[in-house]
Amino acid sequence: MRIRQAGLLSAAALSVAALTLVSGCGGGGGSDAPASSKPKPSASASSEPSGRTRPWEPDDAQRRADRALDAAAEDDGTEAEFVDSGTAYVGSGLDKSFPAADGDPYRFEITCDTDEAEELTLTLSRGKEEQAYGVGCGDREADQFNIPAGKPFKARVAPEKDGTGLISWRLNKVDPADVAGCDDDIDGCED
Repeated sequence: MRIRQAGLLSAAALSVAALTLVSGCGGGGGSDAPASSKPKPSASASSEPSGRTRPWEPDDAQRRADRALDAAAEDDGTEAEFVDSGTAYVGSGLDKSFPAADGDPYRFEITCDTDEAEELTLTLSRGKEEQAYGVGCGDREADQFNIPAGKPFKARVAPEKDGTGLISWRLNKVDPADVAGCDDDIDGCED
């Protein structure tokens, strides 16, 4: 299983950081404003049950997802040939089939950006073979999966009911010499 774990801050820590930024950057009050005129944390800012610390913005989320996909490609240091990419909403899930024509193997990269889930489950399947993987949402680097050429495969992420966020993916062809680790993440490899 290939899961990249990112350090997550608690909702309370993010709320304190956001309030610090807001109070330090307030317009007109300046740093010499009396303490009573500085914003005070509201009860809901630190005790909101959903853990949200900021409103989810699609454009910002897409930029973060693109950076995570780019970081994954840069980190492995290989040359890849772009095949396809796409984005789906977390609330709709992902259900995409790929032809995986003969030739070089493929690398499927995926990331998610949502305030509602720390991890989504990606299921890769080909015929009767199937593997499920956890994909960390908000990670700085997308998760990568190696898929051999020759047989079509499917990538699925179940919809998160009432979920807000996006799933972003990219499919590339890679040189067989550049396949590191398990050469077939659908069949799975024993460690």
